[in-house]
Amino acid sequence: MRDGLRQASLLLLIAAIGGCVPEPRAHQVGPLAATPRIGILPLANYTADRDASDRMRPMLAAELGTRAGIALVDPGAVEAALAQEPWLLFDRIPPELLDRIGQQLGADALMVGAILGSGYRQDGAEQVPHVSYSLRLLQVPGGRVLWGAVHSRDGTDGEWLFGFGRVHNLEQLLERSIVESLKTFPSVGVADSLPGVSESGARR
Repeated sequence: MRDGLRQASLLLLIAAIGGCVPEPRAHQVGPLAATPRIGILPLANYTADRDASDRMRPMLAAELGTRAGIALVDPGAVEAALAQEPWLLFDRIPPELLDRIGQQLGADALMVGAILGSGYRQDGAEQVPHVSYSLRLLQVPGGRVLWGAVHSRDGTDGEWLFGFGRVHNLEQLLERSIVESLKTFPSVGVADSLPGVSESGARR
């Protein structure tokens, strides 16, 4: 009887250890003013996965767009504004360019970021997806960091016994990681946390 309890306890311990999922490292300055207009810029891609940015950016917009009180700038308007600016690595955007693009878009903040890892690694006979990235929400004008998150996820992070909890698909893993990252996103309230932005989202 005792041996059975020991074995059961050991299995539960292994499951708990194996099922741990890393949380994003994040910081924020506090709640955002009501109805901020946010534009999402292309993510810098430092990986061999050429489609990484095109894959992640729409997912990021879709998840952020489900949040009440946030207005996203139309992606077409973002592309039109960027077509006039010869710049590639928007995670290193100069302050004057940030302000200029933000003004053109009528945005209160711009989201920038970088994909640091994306793809599959070999694990025995299987391929396991992995993804790593950083994101920042920058106030415009000025470039103040309103929120930032760094997150890394591997398909085996949630695995516990016999492969249960393992994620096999890169897009599924990326989608889960985005949801986890945006759980740390600032709440939207009525406080004027974005200087110069009224509760309606219009600039004063």
